[in-house]
Amino acid sequence: MTLDADDLHDVLDRATDAVAPVGMAARALSNARRRRTRRRGIAAGLASAAAVAGVVVAVQGAGGPTAEPPAAPATTTTAPPTPAEPLVAPDIPLDRIQDRWDPRGAESLPVLDLGVPRVLPVIDGGTGAVGTAVALLDGDGETLLVGADGTQAALDLPDGLGTRRSVRLSPDGRRVAAVGSSGFFWRDLDGGLDGDPDGGGWERVEVPAHAREGSVGWLPGSAVVVLQGYGPGVRVDLATGATRLLPHLAEYVSWAADPEGRLTYQRRADEPSTAGAALVSEDGDGGTAEAFPGPLESIQRYALSDSSLAAARANGAVVGGRPAAHDVDGLIALDRATLATRALLPVEDRAGYYADGGHLVPTSWLDDDTVLFTVLPRDAAKEYLIAWDVESGDLSRVACWPTEYSTSFATDLLARR
Repeated sequence: MTLDADDLHDVLDRATDAVAPVGMAARALSNARRRRTRRRGIAAGLASAAAVAGVVVAVQGAGGPTAEPPAAPATTTTAPPTPAEPLVAPDIPLDRIQDRWDPRGAESLPVLDLGVPRVLPVIDGGTGAVGTAVALLDGDGETLLVGADGTQAALDLPDGLGTRRSVRLSPDGRRVAAVGSSGFFWRDLDGGLDGDPDGGGWERVEVPAHAREGSVGWLPGSAVVVLQGYGPGVRVDLATGATRLLPHLAEYVSWAADPEGRLTYQRRADEPSTAGAALVSEDGDGGTAEAFPGPLESIQRYALSDSSLAAARANGAVVGGRPAAHDVDGLIALDRATLATRALLPVEDRAGYYADGGHLVPTSWLDDDTVLFTVLPRDAAKEYLIAWDVESGDLSRVACWPTEYSTSFATDLLARR
């Protein structure tokens, strides 16, 4: 079929009735080129140009007045993912706050037998080799190992550790680690002590100089030690002697390991925040998750079970008049997944002696409902290991020792008798 000029004009008019003028497309494309960094502008300009080009092709190849231009390609955009809201601990329910306890009454608590002599050091116990200890007492004049049967033995330390040393018994009771001015050392207790006055049997591992001023912490399994002080933490693998810096454990931050060896630690905020310092937990696959204490305020010195976290809780509220029920220092037990309060045990305190002063320290979980903690009552001559049932609020006395000793326990061996 042959089209004359009038027919061709008629076809063009019909085909372009719903299309914006080419000049408009050109202007859109020009604007898009001036806004190259904006993806929407580029996509819109290209879509307009493609629509005009499609019309021209349709008109040229239509073969008659019924040809229609193809639809312009759809433009889609993908919104960036919304960041997940950080977990913030809920408020402390009033029904989770237990009766206030005065640690000065620790001596009158009922006794709980966990296989540790009730009074340390043992005055009338036997002496001899201790291959597995349930307690270690380190004092200025002597370091003692205590077995479950009351057998007691002196432990000779490496030379030069100094008085500001840290000496700790492993969770399984079969190893001791020590750090001080002369370095980091560890030894097995298997087969009993050999009585070497020079500390025979000790193995030395080279660690950074700053770690010598730190304290010893054991990971579950009794094969790895963490040295922590003001500088970066240092992880020491006793089997290989390999060391690794842990920058996130610098400046004495609170930390603990769960039964699988995964760490939870405090990360201080760069700026003051009402949510508090972040609580960072390793997930075991190289990642971490953060949560914030919020209304829990200052929680420190952690002990972890599979599902719960115990900590000393320092009240940070500054109030006038009568304080609220939760404006107290004490021990707190939390659900690890939600940071919901399982129980809060308030203590009689003033001037932050117990929580902020380091005289109230969770050490481990005996079972899903029982926390073991140490407490040094104000003006007391003895320190205590106490068991707290977080569900009932019951308290029991496990052991006591003079304040001149720093004491650690083989937590894997403690069990109800």
